[in-house]
Order: sequence, then C-alpha cells, then structure tokens
Amino acid sequence: MSTREILTLQFGHYSNYVGAHFWNIQELSFDYTGKVKSEVNHDVLYREGQTSNGEITFTPRLLIADLKGSLKTLPAHGGLENELSTDEEVPWNSVEKIEDPPAYKNVYLTDIESENTSNIENKKYILDKDVKTWTDYLYPRFHPRTINIVKEYQHGNEQESFDVGCTGRLIWKSDYGETFSDNIRKYVEECDSMQGFQVNFDCCDGFSGLALGCIEHLVDEYTKSIVAHPIIPSYFKDNDPTSQEDRDRSTLKDSMRLVNIALSIEELSHHATLFVPLCTGEKGWRKPGAGRRFEHLNYKSELYYHTSAILASALDTLSQKYRHRSNFFSMSDVCADLTGYGRKMAAASIGIPFSFHESEYLIDHLNRTTQPIYTSLTPSCKIATDKIFQLITVRGIPEHYLKAPLKEAKEQMNLPAYRCRDVKEMLELYFQANNFLSATNITVCEKPLEVKTPFPNIFSEQLNKHGLLHNDIRSENMQSCAVISGYHNGNFMADMIEKLHREVSRIKFSKLHKFEEEGLELIDYQESLNKLAEFKDNYEDDFEL
Repeated sequence: MSTREILTLQFGHYSNYVGAHFWNIQELSFDYTGKVKSEVNHDVLYREGQTSNGEITFTPRLLIADLKGSLKTLPAHGGLENELSTDEEVPWNSVEKIEDPPAYKNVYLTDIESENTSNIENKKYILDKDVKTWTDYLYPRFHPRTINIVKEYQHGNEQESFDVGCTGRLIWKSDYGETFSDNIRKYVEECDSMQGFQVNFDCCDGFSGLALGCIEHLVDEYTKSIVAHPIIPSYFKDNDPTSQEDRDRSTLKDSMRLVNIALSIEELSHHATLFVPLCTGEKGWRKPGAGRRFEHLNYKSELYYHTSAILASALDTLSQKYRHRSNFFSMSDVCADLTGYGRKMAAASIGIPFSFHESEYLIDHLNRTTQPIYTSLTPSCKIATDKIFQLITVRGIPEHYLKAPLKEAKEQMNLPAYRCRDVKEMLELYFQANNFLSATNITVCEKPLEVKTPFPNIFSEQLNKHGLLHNDIRSENMQSCAVISGYHNGNFMADMIEKLHREVSRIKFSKLHKFEEEGLELIDYQESLNKLAEFKDNYEDDFEL
C-alpha cells in the first residue's frame, strides 16, 4: 500500500496554537516500544530524515507561517538545526548566527529538556497562566525548513498590525512567497504518492491573504486535493471595551476581521477542493460570541490554549478517515463525497468527550439521549438533522461497551439496535433513525483520543481517566477519551452564508482605509460580495441523494 503523503500548511498565530496541539496528539500516538500496532499510517503526515551526524529523524511534513517574535522558546530552525536534506547543503560561511536573550521556559518545557522525562506523563501541570504563545506547550521539534517567519511585522505590535488580507497578498508576491513555494516543492519532490494539502489558516487577519496566495499557487502548480480550514480565534483582546474610544476601535477592528473572513470564503469557493470554517464561538463574526457548550468540558473561551485543543481534537479525528491503515478513503474521496452541486464549503462538528457512564452500554446511551451527540464547530451554523450528507468518525468505544451479553440483555433485546454486531452498525442505525433523507458514512477507530500532558485540563472531574462518567471524583490525570466528529453538508449551509453576506454588506467600504491603502478597490470588493451571494445559491436547490 502506498503512503499517500499529505503536506500540512499552517498560517497564523491561532492556527499554530491549533497546530501545536495537533502535532502533540500525533506524538502521543507514537509507540516507541514496537509492541503496539498503530491504526494510523504516520508516514502520511511525517517524513523520515537524517541529521548531519547520521541520526534518523521523524518530523512532520509541515510548513508554518507566523510573525517575528512569536516563537519565544522555539528556535527558528525548528529545533533540529543539524538536519539537512541532500539538496540543502549549506556552506559553513553562509550562516549568520544571532544570539537572542533566552526566553522564559515554563516547568513543562524545562522538564522536556531534562534528561529524565519519564514522569512528564503522570505529572500534573497547570499551564493555563504559563502559556503565552503556542511554543510554550509544543512537544515535537521540526525540520529546518518548517518555520517561515514574516519579518516585516512584529507579533503583538498594536501600532502596526498585520490585520488586512491584502497585506498578506503583497507579502506572498515578495521573496517570502518564493521561498515558501520553494519549500513546498522540496517537500512534494520527496513524496511518492501524494494525496494533497491540508491548509489551516487564520482567516480574519493578514494571514488570510498569505494563505489564499499560497492556495492559488497550489492550484496552479499541483493537481492535488486542497482541504482548507479557515479558522477564527475564540477571542480578541478588543472584545471587552471599557470606553467609547475602545468601543469605536473595537467596532472598526471587528469590521476589518469580518471583511477578511468574507473575502476568504469567497476566494476559497473558487480555489479550494473542500473548505470548512472552524471556531469554538457560536457566532464567529461580529465578535466570536459565546463559546460552544460541551456537557463535560469546562474550558475558557479567552484562553487560546483551551479552545485550540478542541479544534485540534476535531482535526485529528476527522483526518483519521484518510490516514487510517485499514481505510481505503483518500483525501480526494472525502472531497468528492462532500462537494456535490458546487457545495465546496461544509460544516464540522465534535462530541468531546463522547461519554456515557462506565456501567452503561452504548445501546442504552443512544436509546435514551434526546440531544445531538455532537456540537457544531462552524461559526453561525446550526447543523441540520435532515437532508444532509455527512462523514462521521468515531473513536475509542470498546466493543465490550456495545451491548449487554445475551444472558443480561433484558429490555435491550426489544431494541432493533441489539441486532447490531459492532459500533459501526449501531451508529449507522442511530443516524438512519435520526437523520431523514440523509446519507451517512461512518469510520470507526479503536484507539481513543490521547489527552495526556500537555493537553489542557478542561474535563469534568466526574469522568474517569478514560473519559467515562463515574460516581467518584477523579483522582488521577485524564489519559484518553472517546470522540465523535463529522463533516456535514446540505442546504443548511445557505443560512450561514446569508448571515455573513448580510453582516458584511452593512459595512461602509469608505471607512476601511487600510484595505484601500493596500490595493483593494471598491469595484473589486463589491464584485467579491456579489460572488459570495452567488455561491450561496449552490445550497438552495432541492437536495437529492
């Protein structure tokens, strides 16, 4: 079986928060003992390399974009300074080494660098106040070409913010874009049977333009699938103004973010194979809004460290479909199944943890629950229950939790679901009963989601270490939990596009001076909004399976 490699691209600070959790989750799933057979083909996302000292490395096939000053404790060379490919030999006198003052390292990072790291897994870290950037909880180290810093802008500089998509476009057209494109080419040339590209980007600031410029390049140069996730952070510092001046500034910034989002979605409708907006806030624009509620999670919307862990859990679970060893789905299959009738945009959901009582069976839980078993992660989007197409992935439900043995079944035997032989059949029956005129494809993975350190401690204490409800307060760290996640598409997506178009149409372009200064003309802006409205029409025809 071929590897079917994927190159992942991350643009923007919050997307890198999500990415840090995502790659931590990958590292936790590795087995270094050789005793556990992995469900996931790690070669899909990772590449094998070698340092100049002859040491074998295994690093993500990844390119990251962020601003100057965002890395803190992570070196710009990714932590593997000595790894060089055969086409990247660097003359000894061509490297200028500049020593910066060492950044503060929290206890977790200090423990990683110590010789004895065996106790990290069981040690309880409280990182909520220590995490100032995504590198403060990042476990893996990267290939030297992975990190690509935008040096024209400083992270956290409010006086000269990287907040307009047009600015990102200009940077892509500069030497930065050429270097980034060259790094893409080097990764692609290493692949034997490439599936495509995962592109996760902050869609409300300058990184939107940078990412879209890159996506256009991918379309022009490579005939591969592009799955994009435009991501909206869960919180912005200006969300809680205390004076009229602050309110005016917040309204302007919010309008600029809204325009970036709208322009991103309109362009993705032309260039991406599939794209799925993500946000843990209910609204996503005109401020992210209240955080989505999860029954057994206690997270803080203002902490990127918390909310990005939820999105990373969804991305890891959703991508299992084209990374699983026993699944013959590819990225292009997923895109083809979801994007009929020109409906390139879909919604995402997650149920984390997918939990029921440790003394209960799945059949009883599904029979008694009246609420959806997942929560939408797409802004301003309520996922319909009827006339939809959905790809569902569920992980971590042991078969012995399926139903009671025949001798103990009692009332269970009266349920049609008792005839189901495995988790997949039972969930297929559940969705058939709850989703009228819909098609559901289900992937089941045995392994749960690993939520060990440095995953944030956001789970209810009523869960045991495996994420199941129990009667006592948990005394040990959470180790894992079952998760259900899905991609969904149908007529209901039209409402989201309508809300976005309505909100952005209220903005007076004449007030967006920065967009005009960066080259966006009124006629082009209006044309983009018209195309966004036309894109909505793809979702308004009668749905047929």
